Amino acid sequence: MNDTRTTNFPTVDVLSTVTGRLIGKIDGVYEVLNWMTGESVFTHQLPRISREAQPVMIGTHPALQQAIDEAEQVTPENWETWRDLWLERYGPTMAVPKMNHHEHERIDPMSEAAQHFRPEQIIAVKP
Repeated sequence: MNDTRTTNFPTVDVLSTVTGRLIGKIDGVYEVLNWMTGESVFTHQLPRISREAQPVMIGTHPALQQAIDEAEQVTPENWETWRDLWLERYGPTMAVPKMNHHEHERIDPMSEAAQHFRPEQIIAVKP
């Protein structure tokens, strides 16, 4: 079950998050996922956490399944047409819920990076 707290985000950012097609700004995807997880999401975590977010968002907004199904048709040439269609269909903003511990697996970002990259590709910077 979702946390009952929600906040509104631009629809283009929500759709970019759940469809895997960037029709807004990448910063918006980070903002949506940071809100949903309560974490500061790293780039390499975006695909996994976006997959976790899909069923949560569909549970909140069942009509989003149609956009997810249509997303394979989005190309660099036609993305603006899809963006406009989706904005007309879903409106300018969408309520986004928090994910709970059953919906989101918290993985240390550096540990997760070690699963995806060779050690020499990881540079840890300490402030």
